[in-house]
Amino acid sequence: MSIKDILKISKAEITFLVVIVSLSGFLAAPGAISHILRVIPLVVAGSMASMSAAIFNNIYDRDIDVRMKRTSSRRYPLEGKGVRFFFAASTAMIAVSMAIGLLFINPLSTVFILMGFLSYVFLYTMFLKRRTSWNIVIGGIAGSFPAMAGWAAVTGGVSYTALFIALLVFMWTPTHFWSLAIGLKEDYQSAGIPMLPAKVGEDRASSFIIINTVILVAYSMLPLVFHQIAVGHVYIIIAVIMDVVMMALVLKAFFELPERGGFRNAFHFSNLYLLVLLIAMWLVVI
Repeated sequence: MSIKDILKISKAEITFLVVIVSLSGFLAAPGAISHILRVIPLVVAGSMASMSAAIFNNIYDRDIDVRMKRTSSRRYPLEGKGVRFFFAASTAMIAVSMAIGLLFINPLSTVFILMGFLSYVFLYTMFLKRRTSWNIVIGGIAGSFPAMAGWAAVTGGVSYTALFIALLVFMWTPTHFWSLAIGLKEDYQSAGIPMLPAKVGEDRASSFIIINTVILVAYSMLPLVFHQIAVGHVYIIIAVIMDVVMMALVLKAFFELPERGGFRNAFHFSNLYLLVLLIAMWLVVI
């Protein structure tokens, strides 16, 4: 079994996002610099919980992953004894994650890390994914908890700023994932997954992407209205630029009828969009 297999099954790209989100919550919190050493257990515990959740997701979904081109290669590491190995490894990882959180961070931050794990494994993977076209919308809450964990690691509490960062990730998720899924609807249909584009078709799904992106862009500007949300002036400037580009890309894709290939560009940019906005919040400590 190779490192590549392990990274594939543990969804390293999702773990990277979890780390960035948690760091944004951490660094936006007052007094973050004086508690900077807590970043280490936060990143380790959050990464292990995220990787554990991804492994459980792949184990549970291996019957449908083989029917999708995008995920079919995931079956190889999970063949034979691979399932038992990854199940044991995943169980150990979430246990160690909780121990690190309780020993080196604090109980509230550890609870948020656990909630991220539970919502991805049980709410999204086991309950929503195969039942409703709103799976990724409701299940997107899993991506919000790292921000709360990061803030709580510094303050031991929650705030408007932490909630703003958490819900920004939540609002971003449908635009991001539907922009990918709209080009893979046949994949989801063959696997029997009611992802929105596979359920309602490209035209309606593209309309939902536009609506969600408008909501996302409007939401990203809330710090202009609610000054309790302390993300810094640099964030506002960068957010305006990224919002304009994000909106332009989804509108361009929407009007490229009947070809929807433009949504693939929107999907790729959405990764950069969230990454840049989150990193911009780090500058609040300067």
